[in-house]
Amino acid sequence: MRILKVTLLSLLGLLTTLIVAIVAITATIDPNDYKTDIESAVAQNSNLTLTIDGDLGWSFMPLGIDISGVTLNHLDGKTFTSLNQLTAQVGLISLLKLNPQVHKVIVDGLVVTLEKNEQGEANWENITAKKVTGSTQSPEAKVTSAASAQDNPSTPSRDKAQQANSDFQFEIEEVAIINTTIRYLDKQSNQSASLEDLNLLANNISLGGEFPLSIEFKVSNSQPKLDITATIDAAITIDNNMRHVAVRQLNSHYDISGTPLSGNNLSASFNGKQIIADLDKDQVTLDEIALQLANLTLKTNLEIQNLSKQPKLDGNLAIPAFSLQTLLASLGLPAIDTSDKNVLTQIGFKTLLEGTAEDLKLNNIAIRLDDTSYTGSLNYRAVNQYIAANIKGSELNVDRYLPPAKDPVTQATQTIEHETNKDENATNTGQSAPTPASSQPEPQLLPLETIRSLNLDISFIQQTLIAKNLTLNDLTLLVKAADGIVTVSEASGKLYEGYFDVNAKIDASTDNPKWTIKKAVNNIQVLPLLKDLQDLEIISGGVNLNADIKSTGNTVSALRNSAKGNASFDFDKGAFHGFNLTKLTCEGVALINRDRVTKSDWSNKSEFQSMSGVLTVNGNKFTNNNLTAAMSGLALIGKGVIDTKILNINYGIDLKAIGNLGDNACRVNEKVKDLAIPIVCNGPLNGDPAKLCKLDYNRMQELVAAAGKKELERKADKEVDKLLDKHLGGDNAETKKSVKKLLKGLF
Repeated sequence: MRILKVTLLSLLGLLTTLIVAIVAITATIDPNDYKTDIESAVAQNSNLTLTIDGDLGWSFMPLGIDISGVTLNHLDGKTFTSLNQLTAQVGLISLLKLNPQVHKVIVDGLVVTLEKNEQGEANWENITAKKVTGSTQSPEAKVTSAASAQDNPSTPSRDKAQQANSDFQFEIEEVAIINTTIRYLDKQSNQSASLEDLNLLANNISLGGEFPLSIEFKVSNSQPKLDITATIDAAITIDNNMRHVAVRQLNSHYDISGTPLSGNNLSASFNGKQIIADLDKDQVTLDEIALQLANLTLKTNLEIQNLSKQPKLDGNLAIPAFSLQTLLASLGLPAIDTSDKNVLTQIGFKTLLEGTAEDLKLNNIAIRLDDTSYTGSLNYRAVNQYIAANIKGSELNVDRYLPPAKDPVTQATQTIEHETNKDENATNTGQSAPTPASSQPEPQLLPLETIRSLNLDISFIQQTLIAKNLTLNDLTLLVKAADGIVTVSEASGKLYEGYFDVNAKIDASTDNPKWTIKKAVNNIQVLPLLKDLQDLEIISGGVNLNADIKSTGNTVSALRNSAKGNASFDFDKGAFHGFNLTKLTCEGVALINRDRVTKSDWSNKSEFQSMSGVLTVNGNKFTNNNLTAAMSGLALIGKGVIDTKILNINYGIDLKAIGNLGDNACRVNEKVKDLAIPIVCNGPLNGDPAKLCKLDYNRMQELVAAAGKKELERKADKEVDKLLDKHLGGDNAETKKSVKKLLKGLF
């Protein structure tokens, strides 16, 4: 007991002596007396000069120091760093307990100037004076010392260090870093940037407790000119082990302006209920986080587990409806020119996130595009870059999002002016005129390298799709892609009162892709389809089509030129528009009858009950040699070629009158019975339909001559019958037949 008592008294005496010594020093020694020594020490150990214009002060309770008016200059006199005031205070008793309690840390008016000259030399390099003295310890001694330290059993283990860290108490009453400025200038690139008016305030800081943090600053950049003003407020919690950090009630706001925004002022924010990083659980939790840029907001609740290895996501992501046009205007970008000025004003997105970066799932996807909505799911796997998607959409009018159609006169004028300006520029610069657009390389249809890297399984359904004035309903698209081969197992939908179903295969494994297309069409109304697609009004009716086409190439012209295959078709209850085949047939029959057509109220179309044929596809030429059609009073057969490249038709048609054609001049008699009236249809499909089909007068001359010969033979035969009846009587049929045969042989 006596030994313990002596030991305690000795420690108490030592502590008392230490406190008395500190009090004596702080009370009797003026630190300003050592300014010159401090400035000299800096000059000896660096390439900077230190000037202390203000007072130096210290205190005992709490133990602290005050410094003001400090400047660090380079040897050439340029200021490197200046400080208005530094105050640091710590509780003496807490320091002796190894549980420091800092009262105040105040840094006021810190200014740092970082500069590179024209040669790229930085003023923060080589600020420490070079030492010429060698090491006072030999390499062997260093190795021995390190080995001794390693073998020293008193070296604390990692567990003990962690225990000491967990017992460590850290408290700060106030931290204030105010009026701080950092400037950067690069004379070599003529670039400058600065951080100004930085203020960081926090108080009652302690491990395990929550404390407020407030930060504000301004950032400026010269090229491009950009200014950012920011304010950040939050409540911070750090546990004693410093392995659990929570940021709550985060509110931050940013005002941005400058050249990239075309002079606009843009606001942004980053707010959240809480952000928790738990190193023991190896996870980060984001609770009610909202990032906002102008009118665009991204919201999320997300938990990220297994953070240090393979992060696993679980949460949701949402972008409330916003106007893309307004966002572009805020960013100083031009608006997207669309036919409908009301589109791109309501765009939104939300989904549930699940999985890892190697296997990420987006479930319950909901996309809004103005009046159109999409729902579905998506799965991405890093292995083989696999993407699977199942998407369903409502009605979408693509034409609303296309650029507005230009007036033909205005467009022609702009084209002429553009070409004239190009020629003038070429002349002024001494360059040759640019190559005409028509001689430029044709754009590729498929990005082959991208296609070869695809690994897709897509299911897409669109309730209604309007594109290029075409209206498709219940559009279904099933697509798979792997190893450079794209397979469309189904592309089907309802179109103009009918139905279509296409399946295709594209082999893009080579630079000359191979295409195989099989198409089935059921009762699609052709007239509105052609009207909306090509503004053609030439044929109507419901068409049934089965096509099997193969082609190669990666441009539109290559696919057209190399297309091979067949397509069988039949029409039900349709009509040719713009001309009347019955009228043309009547005119042909009237020529044979040597009569004149008096009917004038002919319809401007040619109706038929049915029409069928087979097209042989050979490049741009669609050849048909077996066209047949049933019409009122007519039977039609024909053959010809359609050139899809120039939209031209060249058909020869034979029309046989089998009934009343509507005018006495084209009465069907023995003279015209079994004769086919030749019609030729030749010209552009997008031209005047009334000029497309007409009588083939070259063949009509032959037909009229043949009809006349047939009529003479009929009349001669009739006269012979009369003479034979007169001389042989009516009961000698065999004799009459023999005589007629003999007479025909003579003539």
